[in-house]
Amino acid sequence: MRKVVVYARVSSKEQEREGYSIPAQLKFLNEYANTKDYTVVKEFVDSETAKKSGRTHFSEMINFLKKHRDIRTILVEKTDRLYRNFKDYVLLDEFKELEIHLVKENTILSEKSKSHEKLVHGFKVLMAKNYIDNLSEEVKKGLQQACEQGDFPNKPPYGYYRGNKKEILIDPKTSPFVLRAFELYSTGNMSLDDLCQRLENEGFKYSDVKPKIYKSILSHILKNPFYTGNFIYKNVLYKGNHEALISMKQFQETQAAFKKDGKPETRKKHNFLYSGLFKCSCCGSAIVGEIKKGKYIYYHCANKTKGCKNKGINIREEQLDKIFEEGLKRIAITSEHKQAIITALKDSHKDAEIFHREEVKRLTKNAEMLRNRISKIYLDKLDGLIDDEFWAEKNNEWRLEHARILQDIKAHDKASINYMQQGVKLVELLENLYTQYIQLESREKAKLLKFIFSNFLIDGQNIHYDYNRPFDIFAKGLSCTIKWAR
Repeated sequence: MRKVVVYARVSSKEQEREGYSIPAQLKFLNEYANTKDYTVVKEFVDSETAKKSGRTHFSEMINFLKKHRDIRTILVEKTDRLYRNFKDYVLLDEFKELEIHLVKENTILSEKSKSHEKLVHGFKVLMAKNYIDNLSEEVKKGLQQACEQGDFPNKPPYGYYRGNKKEILIDPKTSPFVLRAFELYSTGNMSLDDLCQRLENEGFKYSDVKPKIYKSILSHILKNPFYTGNFIYKNVLYKGNHEALISMKQFQETQAAFKKDGKPETRKKHNFLYSGLFKCSCCGSAIVGEIKKGKYIYYHCANKTKGCKNKGINIREEQLDKIFEEGLKRIAITSEHKQAIITALKDSHKDAEIFHREEVKRLTKNAEMLRNRISKIYLDKLDGLIDDEFWAEKNNEWRLEHARILQDIKAHDKASINYMQQGVKLVELLENLYTQYIQLESREKAKLLKFIFSNFLIDGQNIHYDYNRPFDIFAKGLSCTIKWAR
Protein backbone atom coordinates (compact mmCIF):
# COMPACT_ATOMS: atom_id res chain seq x y z
CA MET A 1 0.00 0.00 0.00
CA ARG A 2 1.29 3.46 -0.89
CA LYS A 3 2.27 5.68 2.03
CA VAL A 4 0.99 9.25 1.84
CA VAL A 5 0.81 12.42 3.92
CA VAL A 6 -2.19 14.71 4.26
CA TYR A 7 -2.06 18.48 4.47
CA ALA A 8 -4.95 20.77 5.49
CA ARG A 9 -5.05 24.53 6.08
CA VAL A 10 -7.37 27.44 6.80
CA SER A 11 -6.19 31.05 6.73
CA SER A 12 -9.09 32.87 8.39
CA LYS A 13 -12.12 32.33 10.62
CA GLU A 14 -14.33 33.22 7.65
CA GLN A 15 -12.99 30.21 5.75
CA GLU A 16 -13.91 27.94 8.65
CA ARG A 17 -17.48 29.25 8.54
CA GLU A 18 -17.62 28.76 4.76
CA GLY A 19 -16.91 25.04 5.00
CA TYR A 20 -13.14 24.98 4.77
CA SER A 21 -12.73 23.80 8.37
CA ILE A 22 -9.80 21.56 9.25
CA PRO A 23 -11.98 18.56 10.33
CA ALA A 24 -13.94 18.76 7.05
CA GLN A 25 -10.73 18.75 4.99
CA LEU A 26 -9.19 15.86 6.93
CA LYS A 27 -12.34 13.76 6.63
CA PHE A 28 -12.56 14.40 2.89
CA LEU A 29 -8.88 13.51 2.29
CA ASN A 30 -8.92 10.38 4.46
CA GLU A 31 -11.99 9.09 2.62
CA TYR A 32 -10.16 9.63 -0.65
CA ALA A 33 -7.13 7.72 0.70
CA ASN A 34 -9.35 4.77 1.64
CA THR A 35 -10.82 4.55 -1.85
CA LYS A 36 -7.27 4.38 -3.27
CA ASP A 37 -5.99 1.95 -0.62
CA TYR A 38 -3.42 4.55 0.52
CA THR A 39 -1.97 4.55 4.04
CA VAL A 40 -1.99 7.97 5.69
CA VAL A 41 1.19 8.00 7.80
CA LYS A 42 0.94 11.58 9.03
CA GLU A 43 -1.37 14.59 8.96
CA PHE A 44 -0.09 18.17 8.86
CA VAL A 45 -2.45 20.97 9.82
CA ASP A 46 -2.02 24.76 9.76
CA SER A 47 -4.61 27.23 11.00
CA GLU A 48 -3.01 30.61 10.47
CA THR A 49 -3.82 34.01 9.04
CA ALA A 50 -2.02 35.77 6.24
CA LYS A 51 -0.80 38.22 8.88
CA LYS A 52 0.95 35.57 10.95
CA SER A 53 4.53 34.68 10.14
CA GLY A 54 5.25 31.35 8.45
CA ARG A 55 3.43 28.04 8.41
CA THR A 56 4.88 25.80 11.08
CA HIS A 57 3.42 22.49 9.97
CA PHE A 58 4.00 23.10 6.26
CA SER A 59 7.72 23.39 7.06
CA GLU A 60 7.49 20.25 9.17
CA MET A 61 5.95 18.41 6.22
CA ILE A 62 8.85 19.48 3.96
CA ASN A 63 11.37 18.19 6.52
CA PHE A 64 9.37 14.98 6.97
CA LEU A 65 9.46 14.26 3.23
CA LYS A 66 13.21 14.89 3.15
CA LYS A 67 13.77 12.31 5.89
CA HIS A 68 11.35 9.68 4.50
CA ARG A 69 12.31 9.06 0.91
CA ASP A 70 9.77 6.24 0.60
CA ILE A 71 6.92 8.74 0.95
CA ARG A 72 6.36 10.84 -2.17
CA THR A 73 2.62 11.51 -2.19
CA ILE A 74 0.75 14.48 -0.74
CA LEU A 75 -3.02 14.61 -0.47
CA VAL A 76 -4.53 18.10 -0.32
CA GLU A 77 -8.02 19.42 -0.98
CA LYS A 78 -7.14 21.98 -3.70
CA THR A 79 -4.44 24.35 -4.92
CA ASP A 80 -5.02 27.31 -2.61
CA ARG A 81 -4.95 25.01 0.46
CA LEU A 82 -1.37 23.96 -0.33
CA TYR A 83 0.33 27.06 -1.70
CA ARG A 84 0.53 30.58 -0.41
CA ASN A 85 3.28 31.85 -2.69
CA PHE A 86 5.78 30.78 -5.32
CA LYS A 87 8.29 29.83 -2.66
CA ASP A 88 6.00 27.00 -1.54
CA TYR A 89 5.70 25.85 -5.15
CA VAL A 90 9.47 25.80 -5.63
CA LEU A 91 10.03 23.90 -2.37
CA LEU A 92 7.74 21.08 -3.42
CA ASP A 93 8.98 21.10 -7.01
CA GLU A 94 12.47 20.19 -5.75
CA PHE A 95 11.29 16.72 -4.71
CA LYS A 96 11.75 14.19 -7.47
CA GLU A 97 8.99 11.67 -8.14
CA LEU A 98 6.62 13.67 -5.94
CA GLU A 99 2.87 13.30 -6.58
CA ILE A 100 0.45 15.96 -5.42
CA HIS A 101 -3.21 14.90 -5.39
CA LEU A 102 -5.50 17.94 -5.63
CA VAL A 103 -8.51 15.82 -4.73
CA LYS A 104 -11.37 18.29 -5.14
CA GLU A 105 -9.95 19.41 -8.51
CA ASN A 106 -9.53 15.78 -9.63
CA THR A 107 -5.92 16.48 -10.63
CA ILE A 108 -2.67 14.62 -9.98
CA LEU A 109 0.56 16.55 -10.49
CA SER A 110 3.83 14.71 -11.03
CA GLU A 111 6.84 14.51 -13.33
CA LYS A 112 4.65 12.53 -15.70
CA SER A 113 2.04 15.24 -15.98
CA LYS A 114 1.42 16.62 -19.44
CA SER A 115 2.59 20.08 -20.38
CA HIS A 116 -0.91 21.55 -20.45
CA GLU A 117 -1.63 20.12 -16.97
CA LYS A 118 1.53 21.78 -15.65
CA LEU A 119 0.46 25.02 -17.34
CA VAL A 120 -2.97 24.87 -15.70
CA HIS A 121 -1.37 24.09 -12.35
CA GLY A 122 0.99 27.04 -12.69
CA PHE A 123 -1.97 29.29 -13.42
CA LYS A 124 -3.77 28.00 -10.34
CA VAL A 125 -0.67 28.68 -8.27
CA LEU A 126 -0.70 32.23 -9.59
CA MET A 127 -4.38 32.57 -8.63
CA ALA A 128 -3.60 31.22 -5.15
CA LYS A 129 -0.98 33.90 -4.72
CA ASN A 130 -3.43 36.51 -5.98
CA TYR A 131 -5.89 35.36 -3.34
CA ILE A 132 -3.32 35.83 -0.58
CA ASP A 133 -2.46 39.29 -1.93
CA ASN A 134 -6.14 40.22 -1.98
CA LEU A 135 -6.52 38.95 1.58
CA SER A 136 -3.59 41.12 2.67
CA GLU A 137 -5.11 44.13 0.91
CA GLU A 138 -8.42 43.53 2.65
CA VAL A 139 -6.62 43.42 5.98
CA LYS A 140 -5.02 46.80 5.19
CA LYS A 141 -8.39 48.20 4.11
CA GLY A 142 -9.86 46.96 7.38
CA LEU A 143 -7.11 48.72 9.31
CA GLN A 144 -7.74 51.95 7.40
CA GLN A 145 -11.47 51.73 8.08
CA ALA A 146 -10.74 51.12 11.75
CA CYS A 147 -8.55 54.24 11.79
CA GLU A 148 -11.31 56.31 10.18
CA GLN A 149 -13.63 55.11 12.93
CA GLY A 150 -11.11 56.20 15.57
CA ASP A 151 -9.65 52.79 16.47
CA PHE A 152 -5.86 52.75 16.73
CA PRO A 153 -4.69 49.43 15.18
CA ASN A 154 -1.28 49.10 16.85
CA LYS A 155 0.02 48.82 20.38
CA PRO A 156 -0.80 52.05 22.26
CA PRO A 157 2.15 54.22 23.31
CA TYR A 158 3.65 54.56 26.76
CA GLY A 159 1.04 55.87 29.20
CA TYR A 160 -1.82 53.76 27.76
CA TYR A 161 -2.85 50.10 27.66
CA ARG A 162 -5.54 47.95 26.05
CA GLY A 163 -8.40 46.82 28.25
CA ASN A 164 -10.32 43.54 28.12
CA LYS A 165 -12.60 44.85 25.36
CA LYS A 166 -9.57 46.08 23.37
CA GLU A 167 -10.39 49.69 24.18
CA ILE A 168 -7.40 51.92 24.87
CA LEU A 169 -7.26 53.16 28.45
CA ILE A 170 -4.99 55.50 30.38
CA ASP A 171 -2.41 53.56 32.39
CA PRO A 172 -2.47 54.84 36.01
CA LYS A 173 1.07 53.54 36.54
CA THR A 174 2.87 55.16 33.59
CA SER A 175 0.66 58.15 32.68
CA PRO A 176 1.94 60.37 35.55
CA PHE A 177 5.41 60.13 33.99
CA VAL A 178 4.04 61.39 30.65
CA LEU A 179 1.99 64.15 32.27
CA ARG A 180 4.97 65.45 34.23
CA ALA A 181 7.21 65.33 31.16
CA PHE A 182 4.78 67.46 29.12
CA GLU A 183 4.24 69.79 32.08
CA LEU A 184 7.95 70.49 32.51
CA TYR A 185 9.04 70.64 28.88
CA SER A 186 6.12 72.74 27.62
CA THR A 187 7.44 75.68 29.68
CA GLY A 188 10.41 75.92 27.28
CA ASN A 189 12.83 76.38 30.18
CA MET A 190 14.87 73.18 29.94
CA SER A 191 16.56 70.87 27.48
CA LEU A 192 15.71 67.21 26.94
CA ASP A 193 18.87 66.19 28.80
CA ASP A 194 17.83 68.29 31.79
CA LEU A 195 14.31 66.91 31.60
CA CYS A 196 15.56 63.31 31.71
CA GLN A 197 17.57 64.10 34.82
CA ARG A 198 14.77 66.14 36.40
CA LEU A 199 12.26 63.30 36.05
CA GLU A 200 14.70 60.90 37.68
CA ASN A 201 15.44 63.35 40.50
CA GLU A 202 11.73 63.75 41.18
CA GLY A 203 11.32 59.99 41.53
CA PHE A 204 9.60 59.29 38.22
CA LYS A 205 10.62 55.88 36.84
CA TYR A 206 10.28 55.16 33.13
CA SER A 207 10.27 51.42 33.93
CA ASP A 208 11.50 49.10 36.67
CA VAL A 209 14.28 47.87 34.40
CA LYS A 210 15.28 51.31 33.09
CA PRO A 211 14.33 54.00 35.66
CA LYS A 212 15.89 56.89 33.70
CA ILE A 213 14.43 57.49 30.25
CA TYR A 214 16.58 57.93 27.19
CA LYS A 215 16.53 61.31 25.46
CA SER A 216 15.44 59.79 22.12
CA ILE A 217 12.47 57.95 23.68
CA LEU A 218 11.42 61.04 25.62
CA SER A 219 11.54 63.10 22.43
CA HIS A 220 9.33 60.54 20.67
CA ILE A 221 6.79 60.71 23.51
CA LEU A 222 6.68 64.50 23.54
CA LYS A 223 6.16 64.65 19.75
CA ASN A 224 3.39 62.03 19.65
CA PRO A 225 -0.10 63.57 19.10
CA PHE A 226 -1.64 60.37 20.51
CA TYR A 227 -1.73 62.01 23.95
CA THR A 228 -4.11 64.69 22.61
CA GLY A 229 -6.73 62.10 21.59
CA ASN A 230 -5.49 61.81 17.99
CA PHE A 231 -3.08 59.42 16.28
CA ILE A 232 -1.00 59.07 13.12
CA TYR A 233 -1.19 55.92 10.99
CA LYS A 234 0.60 55.60 7.64
CA ASN A 235 1.44 59.33 7.83
CA VAL A 236 -2.24 60.29 8.15
CA LEU A 237 -3.69 62.00 11.25
CA TYR A 238 -6.92 60.48 12.63
CA LYS A 239 -9.24 61.42 15.47
CA GLY A 240 -9.03 58.66 18.08
CA ASN A 241 -11.66 57.16 20.38
CA HIS A 242 -9.25 57.08 23.31
CA GLU A 243 -9.22 59.65 26.10
CA ALA A 244 -6.77 62.53 25.75
CA LEU A 245 -4.03 62.79 28.36
CA ILE A 246 -3.07 66.42 27.65
CA SER A 247 -4.69 69.41 25.96
CA MET A 248 -3.94 70.45 22.40
CA LYS A 249 -2.67 73.77 23.74
CA GLN A 250 -0.08 72.07 25.94
CA PHE A 251 0.97 69.84 23.05
CA GLN A 252 1.49 72.88 20.80
CA GLU A 253 3.50 74.59 23.53
CA THR A 254 5.64 71.45 23.80
CA GLN A 255 6.32 71.44 20.07
CA ALA A 256 7.30 75.11 20.26
CA ALA A 257 9.72 74.21 23.08
CA PHE A 258 11.60 71.89 20.73
CA LYS A 259 12.53 74.91 18.63
CA LYS A 260 13.98 76.56 21.73
CA ASP A 261 15.78 73.46 23.02
CA GLY A 262 19.52 73.99 23.07
CA LYS A 263 19.16 77.77 22.81
CA PRO A 264 19.11 78.96 26.44
CA GLU A 265 19.51 82.61 25.48
CA THR A 266 16.09 82.56 23.82
CA ARG A 267 14.35 80.85 26.73
CA LYS A 268 14.93 83.42 29.43
CA LYS A 269 15.42 87.12 29.40
CA HIS A 270 17.14 86.87 32.79
CA ASN A 271 19.09 83.93 34.14
CA PHE A 272 18.14 83.96 37.82
CA LEU A 273 20.29 81.69 39.97
CA TYR A 274 17.54 80.24 42.18
CA SER A 275 14.59 80.17 39.74
CA GLY A 276 13.24 76.65 39.37
CA LEU A 277 15.30 75.46 42.32
CA PHE A 278 12.83 76.11 45.13
CA LYS A 279 9.19 75.19 45.63
CA CYS A 280 6.60 76.88 47.77
CA SER A 281 5.92 74.75 50.85
CA CYS A 282 2.32 75.97 50.93
CA CYS A 283 1.02 75.36 47.38
CA GLY A 284 3.91 73.50 45.67
CA SER A 285 4.36 76.15 42.98
CA ALA A 286 7.80 77.15 41.71
CA ILE A 287 9.70 80.03 43.27
CA VAL A 288 10.62 82.50 40.52
CA GLY A 289 12.92 85.50 40.33
CA GLU A 290 12.02 89.04 39.48
CA ILE A 291 13.97 92.30 39.20
CA LYS A 292 12.60 95.15 41.30
CA LYS A 293 13.69 98.76 41.66
CA GLY A 294 15.77 98.29 38.54
CA LYS A 295 18.60 96.27 40.09
CA TYR A 296 17.52 94.09 43.04
CA ILE A 297 16.52 90.44 42.48
CA TYR A 298 13.68 89.08 44.60
CA TYR A 299 12.15 85.59 44.68
CA HIS A 300 8.48 84.82 45.31
CA CYS A 301 5.84 82.11 44.81
CA ALA A 302 4.62 81.87 41.19
CA ASN A 303 1.08 80.92 42.24
CA LYS A 304 -1.26 83.69 41.12
CA THR A 305 -4.25 82.50 43.18
CA LYS A 306 -5.28 84.02 46.50
CA GLY A 307 -5.15 80.71 48.33
CA CYS A 308 -1.38 80.62 49.00
CA LYS A 309 -0.30 82.18 52.29
CA ASN A 310 3.16 82.92 50.81
CA LYS A 311 1.67 85.14 48.13
CA GLY A 312 3.27 88.57 48.29
CA ILE A 313 6.29 87.46 50.33
CA ASN A 314 9.61 88.30 48.64
CA ILE A 315 13.14 87.18 49.49
CA ARG A 316 16.25 89.01 48.36
CA GLU A 317 18.81 86.98 46.37
CA GLU A 318 21.57 88.11 48.76
CA GLN A 319 19.72 86.39 51.60
CA LEU A 320 19.71 83.09 49.70
CA ASP A 321 23.37 83.58 48.77
CA LYS A 322 24.32 83.87 52.42
CA ILE A 323 22.36 80.77 53.45
CA PHE A 324 23.91 78.52 50.78
CA GLU A 325 27.41 79.85 51.28
CA GLU A 326 27.11 78.96 54.97
CA GLY A 327 25.80 75.52 54.00
CA LEU A 328 28.80 74.94 51.74
CA LYS A 329 31.23 76.05 54.42
CA ARG A 330 29.87 73.36 56.73
CA ILE A 331 31.20 70.70 54.37
CA ALA A 332 34.77 69.92 55.41
CA ILE A 333 37.22 67.12 54.73
CA THR A 334 40.37 66.27 56.70
CA SER A 335 43.56 64.64 55.40
CA GLU A 336 42.51 61.44 57.18
CA HIS A 337 39.15 61.56 55.39
CA LYS A 338 40.91 62.07 52.06
CA GLN A 339 43.23 59.08 52.48
CA ALA A 340 40.36 56.85 53.63
CA ILE A 341 38.25 57.83 50.60
CA ILE A 342 41.09 57.12 48.17
CA THR A 343 41.65 53.68 49.74
CA ALA A 344 37.91 52.94 49.52
CA LEU A 345 37.83 54.07 45.88
CA LYS A 346 40.61 51.66 44.94
CA ASP A 347 38.85 48.74 46.61
CA SER A 348 35.45 49.54 45.12
CA HIS A 349 37.02 50.08 41.69
CA LYS A 350 37.96 46.39 41.60
CA ASP A 351 34.32 45.44 42.23
CA ALA A 352 33.21 47.95 39.59
CA GLU A 353 35.53 46.38 37.01
CA ILE A 354 34.12 42.90 37.68
CA PHE A 355 30.57 44.23 37.39
CA HIS A 356 31.49 46.13 34.22
CA ARG A 357 32.88 43.03 32.49
CA GLU A 358 29.88 40.87 33.44
CA GLU A 359 27.34 43.49 32.35
CA VAL A 360 29.08 44.21 29.03
CA LYS A 361 29.29 40.48 28.33
CA ARG A 362 25.56 40.08 29.04
CA LEU A 363 24.58 43.14 26.98
CA THR A 364 26.79 42.10 24.06
CA LYS A 365 25.13 38.68 24.04
CA ASN A 366 21.68 40.31 23.99
CA ALA A 367 22.74 42.68 21.21
CA GLU A 368 23.98 39.76 19.09
CA MET A 369 20.70 37.92 19.65
CA LEU A 370 18.73 40.96 18.48
CA ARG A 371 20.95 41.38 15.41
CA ASN A 372 20.23 37.77 14.47
CA ARG A 373 16.51 38.35 14.98
CA ILE A 374 16.56 41.47 12.79
CA SER A 375 18.47 39.65 10.03
CA LYS A 376 16.20 36.61 10.17
CA ILE A 377 12.96 38.56 10.11
CA TYR A 378 14.22 40.55 7.11
CA LEU A 379 14.91 37.30 5.25
CA ASP A 380 11.42 36.08 6.18
CA LYS A 381 10.05 39.31 4.70
CA LEU A 382 11.99 38.82 1.46
CA ASP A 383 10.81 35.21 1.27
CA GLY A 384 7.20 36.28 1.71
CA LEU A 385 6.77 34.42 4.98
CA ILE A 386 5.57 37.56 6.76
CA ASP A 387 3.93 40.75 5.55
CA ASP A 388 5.48 44.22 5.55
CA GLU A 389 3.41 45.48 8.46
CA PHE A 390 4.43 42.67 10.80
CA TRP A 391 8.07 43.07 9.70
CA ALA A 392 8.02 46.83 10.29
CA GLU A 393 6.51 46.44 13.76
CA LYS A 394 9.04 43.84 14.92
CA ASN A 395 11.96 45.43 13.10
CA ASN A 396 11.33 48.80 14.76
CA GLU A 397 10.78 47.19 18.15
CA TRP A 398 14.00 45.15 18.00
CA ARG A 399 16.10 47.94 16.52
CA LEU A 400 14.99 50.26 19.30
CA GLU A 401 15.89 47.63 21.89
CA HIS A 402 19.21 47.03 20.11
CA ALA A 403 19.95 50.77 20.23
CA ARG A 404 19.15 50.80 23.93
CA ILE A 405 21.57 47.95 24.56
CA LEU A 406 24.34 49.65 22.60
CA GLN A 407 23.80 52.81 24.63
CA ASP A 408 24.01 50.73 27.81
CA ILE A 409 27.30 49.22 26.64
CA LYS A 410 28.69 52.69 25.89
CA ALA A 411 27.51 53.89 29.28
CA HIS A 412 29.26 50.97 30.99
CA ASP A 413 32.47 51.63 29.06
CA LYS A 414 32.37 55.31 29.94
CA ALA A 415 31.57 54.60 33.57
CA SER A 416 34.46 52.17 33.81
CA ILE A 417 36.93 54.72 32.39
CA ASN A 418 35.69 57.64 34.49
CA TYR A 419 35.18 55.79 37.76
CA MET A 420 38.48 56.72 39.41
CA GLN A 421 38.63 60.11 37.70
CA GLN A 422 35.28 61.09 39.15
CA GLY A 423 36.33 59.87 42.57
CA VAL A 424 39.47 62.00 42.49
CA LYS A 425 37.52 65.04 41.27
CA LEU A 426 35.03 64.57 44.11
CA VAL A 427 37.85 64.66 46.66
CA GLU A 428 39.33 67.78 45.04
CA LEU A 429 35.92 69.43 45.05
CA LEU A 430 35.43 68.72 48.76
CA GLU A 431 38.82 70.17 49.63
CA ASN A 432 38.06 73.58 48.08
CA LEU A 433 34.27 73.59 47.81
CA TYR A 434 33.44 77.13 48.92
CA THR A 435 36.38 78.69 47.10
CA GLN A 436 35.43 77.01 43.82
CA TYR A 437 31.74 77.84 44.23
CA ILE A 438 32.12 81.62 44.55
CA GLN A 439 34.20 81.70 41.35
CA LEU A 440 31.52 80.04 39.20
CA GLU A 441 28.98 81.65 36.88
CA SER A 442 25.30 81.58 37.90
CA ARG A 443 24.40 78.63 35.67
CA GLU A 444 27.30 76.55 37.02
CA LYS A 445 26.46 77.57 40.58
CA ALA A 446 22.91 76.28 40.11
CA LYS A 447 24.22 72.92 38.85
CA LEU A 448 26.54 72.58 41.83
CA LEU A 449 23.77 73.45 44.30
CA LYS A 450 21.52 70.76 42.76
CA PHE A 451 24.42 68.31 43.02
CA ILE A 452 24.98 68.97 46.73
CA PHE A 453 21.51 69.90 48.02
CA SER A 454 17.91 68.74 47.52
CA ASN A 455 14.34 69.35 48.75
CA PHE A 456 14.52 73.13 48.35
CA LEU A 457 11.49 74.72 50.04
CA ILE A 458 10.53 78.26 50.98
CA ASP A 459 7.87 79.00 53.60
CA GLY A 460 7.51 82.71 54.06
CA GLN A 461 10.99 83.88 55.05
CA ASN A 462 12.08 80.38 56.12
CA ILE A 463 14.48 78.50 53.84
CA HIS A 464 14.79 74.70 53.90
CA TYR A 465 17.11 72.28 52.12
CA ASP A 466 18.71 68.85 52.64
CA TYR A 467 22.21 67.64 51.86
CA ASN A 468 22.52 64.92 49.21
CA ARG A 469 24.69 61.91 49.89
CA PRO A 470 27.57 61.80 50.69
CA PHE A 471 27.65 65.54 51.46
CA ASP A 472 25.32 65.03 54.41
CA ILE A 473 28.09 63.05 56.08
CA PHE A 474 30.73 65.69 55.42
CA ALA A 475 28.42 68.39 56.74
CA LYS A 476 28.19 66.56 60.09
CA GLY A 477 31.92 66.96 60.56
CA LEU A 478 32.69 63.28 61.16
CA SER A 479 36.33 62.45 61.87
CA CYS A 480 36.31 58.65 62.25
CA THR A 481 38.53 57.23 59.52
CA ILE A 482 37.17 53.70 60.08
CA LYS A 483 33.68 54.77 59.02
CA TRP A 484 35.12 56.56 56.01
CA ALA A 485 36.93 53.47 54.92
CA ARG A 486 33.70 51.53 55.03
